[in-house]
Amino acid sequence: MSSLEEPLSFDKLPSMSTMDRIQRFSSGACRPRDDVGMGHRWIDGRDCTTSNSCVDDDKSFGKESFPWRKHTRKLSEGEQHLFRNTSISGRTSTVSGTLRESKSFKEHKFSTCSNENGKMHSSNKISKGIPKFVKIVEVGPRDGLQNEKNIVPTSVKVELIQRLVSSGLPVVEATSFVSPKWVPQLADAKDVMDAVNTLDGARLPVLTPNLKGFEAAVSAGAKEVAIFASASESFSLSNINCTIEESLLRYRAVATAAKEHSVPVRGYVSCVVGCPVEGAVPPSKVAYVVKELYDMGCFEISLGDTIGIGTPGSVVPMLEAVMAVVPADKLAVHFHDTYGQALANILVSLQMGISIVDSSIAGLGGCPYAKGASGNVATEDVVYMLNGLGVQTNVDLGKLIAAGDFISKHLGRPNGSKAAVALNRRITADASKI
Repeated sequence: MSSLEEPLSFDKLPSMSTMDRIQRFSSGACRPRDDVGMGHRWIDGRDCTTSNSCVDDDKSFGKESFPWRKHTRKLSEGEQHLFRNTSISGRTSTVSGTLRESKSFKEHKFSTCSNENGKMHSSNKISKGIPKFVKIVEVGPRDGLQNEKNIVPTSVKVELIQRLVSSGLPVVEATSFVSPKWVPQLADAKDVMDAVNTLDGARLPVLTPNLKGFEAAVSAGAKEVAIFASASESFSLSNINCTIEESLLRYRAVATAAKEHSVPVRGYVSCVVGCPVEGAVPPSKVAYVVKELYDMGCFEISLGDTIGIGTPGSVVPMLEAVMAVVPADKLAVHFHDTYGQALANILVSLQMGISIVDSSIAGLGGCPYAKGASGNVATEDVVYMLNGLGVQTNVDLGKLIAAGDFISKHLGRPNGSKAAVALNRRITADASKI
């Protein structure tokens, strides 16, 4: 946020319509000119194109477009669905059967300010290093549901996967071929795969803890698998009943078999900053396990803060150690939000060059073998933040929120995404005033 302006929050903008709020706080959030939906300049004498831009009249600054913000964004199909009962005219709202697209949703190019020497203004330092595009790996159907005590019907899991794929997510982890004795919620793995194998538009990896699980997955039609190790000896013993070295030996057999079948293998490393038993985990131990998975053929390795204890202060040294032995473009981050640090950790990871983020629809999740581990960071919240940074994901936020509402309703609990709850509340509030 620029020092030129007061913080803008929803409660300070009572006259803004829902769609104008989304325009202001999303990836299309350029400051509007006089001919667009919100009508007037926010600060007298200043006319900016983004919340971080400067005064047009100030001759000491000029506008310069930076590559990370050059994309444009229109109102998505899902957002039209989200607001289908609302049409906007100036500052008044009326109900109609269809959405008339507001002028506020015209295409806007993102720009920022630079000084006469072409240097980026200090208020935009947050953008340094952030990639133009972030791939989101959705883990809700597997990691999100595995800890649910009540068995979720196969048909509900299948519809959830279909909805997630429809939202534009490029990767949706479908299920896990583990023993039903250990994870009864995923005992229907074969049935789920039979139902979703024909879906187009996304990769549907499955978790395989050993060679037996890999063979079952391939037989069920899986085209991509994942293996999971731990950076904590204690957690490895409690989670998969073997030491770190024993687990790596097991996964080498899976990786060899996968290579023979031309099946890509993704790796997971848990407890990358902290363990529920051992406490803090040294970055060097994380780097060792990651390098072992990379050397055995994993095309991508996800770094998991299993108990959500990490902060940017502990995530940065961990990433530095790992990135010293494995390229950044082969790494993903996977944060649980136990202490409310997930988005901050994701942001600092992006600044360090990470461009792959794991998340779970509606914030579902929690490891059955990590006491106190709450849900994963909500996919809706991640997409909302990335939209605000001008980062492309190709994910339709409206459809994503609908998918989160669908599974939350089935589970009988509120949606765990703060962005989804806030946007849904605003839609309801606006409709009640009409």
